[in-house]
Amino acid sequence: MSKTTVVIAELSHGSMPDAFDAVFAPFGGVEALLSRAGTVYVKPNGVHFAPHTHTHPRVLEALLAYLRDHGYTRLAVMENCTGGNFTRLVFHVTGYAATCRRYGAETVYLDEGPTVEVTLRGEDIPIRIPHRLHEALIAHKEDNSYLNFPKLKTHSMATVTLGVKNQQAFPIHVDRMHRHNHATLHARLAALYDLIQPDFTVIEGLTGTIHGHLPPTALLADCLVPFNLLVGGRDTLAVDAVGARVLGYDLAEVEHLRLAAQWELGVGNLAQVEVLGVPLARFTERYPHHILGRFPPDVTIVEGQERACVEGCKGNSHCILETLYSDYGGRGGWSLVYGKGLDRAALDNLQGDILIVDPCAMSEAADLLRRRYPDRKVYIVDAHNDLMLNTTCQARLSGITPVNMVPLNPLRSAGLLLQAKLHRLTARVPPLLG
Repeated sequence: MSKTTVVIAELSHGSMPDAFDAVFAPFGGVEALLSRAGTVYVKPNGVHFAPHTHTHPRVLEALLAYLRDHGYTRLAVMENCTGGNFTRLVFHVTGYAATCRRYGAETVYLDEGPTVEVTLRGEDIPIRIPHRLHEALIAHKEDNSYLNFPKLKTHSMATVTLGVKNQQAFPIHVDRMHRHNHATLHARLAALYDLIQPDFTVIEGLTGTIHGHLPPTALLADCLVPFNLLVGGRDTLAVDAVGARVLGYDLAEVEHLRLAAQWELGVGNLAQVEVLGVPLARFTERYPHHILGRFPPDVTIVEGQERACVEGCKGNSHCILETLYSDYGGRGGWSLVYGKGLDRAALDNLQGDILIVDPCAMSEAADLLRRRYPDRKVYIVDAHNDLMLNTTCQARLSGITPVNMVPLNPLRSAGLLLQAKLHRLTARVPPLLG
């Protein structure tokens, strides 16, 4: 049986076109992979505007220039960023929007405009995805091409975030909230890949980001690894298996990739993959995927003893807390409660106002804490992955105004938000003034 091909190409600033040539050449060149007749949809990882959380803008620019040089005139760059943010803002801050204008690529903000319902494999409740996405890559897939362009990153909840997980952008924000826990997140990611599979995936590995998916800017010295690589192939699962191995992980350690392989959505077994270019034997390090966990010392954290999902209440709360403290000087003096099986004794000496995250903790502790601390504010986040509300509450408790978290003039931020709302924004965004 012939093997699936994945290429690892050296990448440096002066030879980016050569690196793209090296990735595409074993498959007959880019012209054999992507049709010029329709639109080429490029999907970077534009999860957030914070540095090194997203596909590197310089490499995205090099890709668009490469495609233009090879005769592609109908280009679109699409994304739907993480909850609590909106894509139009991310594209403006990262420079993606300016790059798209420079190369004549359409910006497709997947968190704006009408939606359609689809039911994913293994699920019985429909989710909403952008109408534009459905028309371009499901209803009329034969007319267009899809180039998946994620970043080489570990992920505190999913171990790695590469080509398969890059499609978590497809559901609108509210439909990502309730299947984001230990029992359902990994199957959701595999099911999204079952829904839409790219024509080609290229992982951007100019710099690898470790210690989770959204490291605070202040902690980047501990979170960046210079790889100078592109990893590409037709089979996204095989590309991800190679990318995970570059970061030090086997398929069995990445649950959404293991499920995709079990569902026969591609090749996950590296024994069935021919790796061209840089040999996999070069990569001997195992890079951590957990966040650094640098929190304000005066925030009291009470975690459920039976279950606290790193894929949901625990992981989201910790990620937000670390960022607010490290990058924005967030203050403590308050308490954070999450998870199932809370120790009642640990709830006796909470400090300050209180944030309860997730349905488990809410059902166990909300009424109890309101009675026990009648003179304090008790904030509730009643979903596993409500990043907007969790960020809003933690920012308020930490003394931070959300608009000050954006590296733009506040009026410009407000103007971009107004534009997005005029285009039927579906993203859930914290109030700019808290």
